[in-house]
Amino acid sequence: MTSPIQLARTYARSYEASSRKGKGTILDSLTEATGWTRDHARHQLRSQSHQIRAGVSLDAVVDRRRIKPKKFSSSAQRALELVWKSSGRPCGKYLEAGMSDCLDSLERHGHLREGRHGYSSSVRKELLGISAATIDRYLRDAKTGDRDDSWLTGTGAGMRASFPRQRMRSLLEPEPGYFLVELLTIKTPTGEDCVTVTFTDVEIGWVQTKTFAPGTQVVDMLAQMVRGVPFVVTGILLPPAVPDSTITTWAEASLIEIHCTSDLRQGPRVPDRTFSGLDLPLGTPQATDAAIIRVNGLWSALADRLNHFMPVKNPVGWRLTPSGVRRREYDQPRTPVSRLLASGILCPEQTRELCEKSQGLDIAGLTARIAELKSTLS
Repeated sequence: MTSPIQLARTYARSYEASSRKGKGTILDSLTEATGWTRDHARHQLRSQSHQIRAGVSLDAVVDRRRIKPKKFSSSAQRALELVWKSSGRPCGKYLEAGMSDCLDSLERHGHLREGRHGYSSSVRKELLGISAATIDRYLRDAKTGDRDDSWLTGTGAGMRASFPRQRMRSLLEPEPGYFLVELLTIKTPTGEDCVTVTFTDVEIGWVQTKTFAPGTQVVDMLAQMVRGVPFVVTGILLPPAVPDSTITTWAEASLIEIHCTSDLRQGPRVPDRTFSGLDLPLGTPQATDAAIIRVNGLWSALADRLNHFMPVKNPVGWRLTPSGVRRREYDQPRTPVSRLLASGILCPEQTRELCEKSQGLDIAGLTARIAELKSTLS
C-alpha cells in the first residue's frame, strides 16, 4: 500500500512544474487520498521537491517523532494505568498531585510489589516525576471508550468552586469547619423522596454525603451529618428555602452559625440545586431500606476516596497575563486530609486516629467497592 509520503513524492515533480490551476488539481487529489489539509499537503509537496533536488532518497526520510525514545519505561506506563484505574480515573492534573498517596496505598496493600509485573523502585521514581500532560498523553488510549462516572466524584465539589470566596471572607475563618450544604432528592419506587445531604468544607474540600429515608426531618439530617464529621463544625451554608425556626434553635444550641446562599449570591455564579433530582434507582419498594444502606455504603466509599486520595486546590488571588488578562491563581493541590492535618485544629488523639485510618485505606479496594455498589443500584 502506498504511504502518504510516497504519494507526495510521486506528485512532487509535476506539482512544481504545473500552473496554478494544475497545482490546485494536484492538491485536491492528494488531500482526498491522504486526508491531509491543503496547507499540509502543500508543505509536503514542497518538502519532497527539495529532497529530490538534493538527491535524498525516500528511504532516508525519517519521521523523527516515531524514533524518538520515550522518556518513561513500558513498566512505568503499565503501572500508571493501574494507578489511574485504582484511583477512580482522575485527570492528569490531580493524579500527578495525588500520585505519592496512591502509590503508598497500592504498595501497602500488595497491588504494586517489587519485581511483580516489572514494578520496582525505579518505576516508582518515574511515576513520581511524571507531569500532568504526560499522564494524559500516555492514558489517551486507555481513556478511549471509557465510561464517564463524573456523578461519582462528589456532589459538592462544583458548588464549592463556584462560590465567591471574597464575599465569604466575613463568614469564614481560615480553618476547616465551615460547610456548604446541598440537598438532593432520589426517587423511590413508591414515589417518595429520599433526601441526600452533602456537606462540603469550603476551606479544605472535605466531603461527606448521606441518604436519609423518606419522612426524615431536615434538622435531624443536619444533626446526624454534623455528628459524622471528624472535626468541629463551626458553621453551615444552607440553601435559601431550608432554614426555619427548628433549625435555627438547633444551631444555636449546637453553637453552629447558619447562613444562606442567597446572602452571598453574586449573579448566577452560585447554582440553586435545592431538592434537584438525582436519578439513582433504589430497587423494589420492599427493598428501599436495604437499598438506602447500599447507597450510603457507596457515599462512604466515595468520601473516603475523595478525602484521603483526591487533591483539591484553593484560589489564592489573581494575576495579569502579559496581554493584560486577569487569571485566577491557585495553591498547590493537596488532599483534604492533608489540609486538615496541617490546619492544627485536631487534638493529638484525633490526629492519630485520622492517620491510622488513612494508613488502613486501600484505594484499589475502595474503587472496586464503589463499582460493586454501583452495579447493585443500576
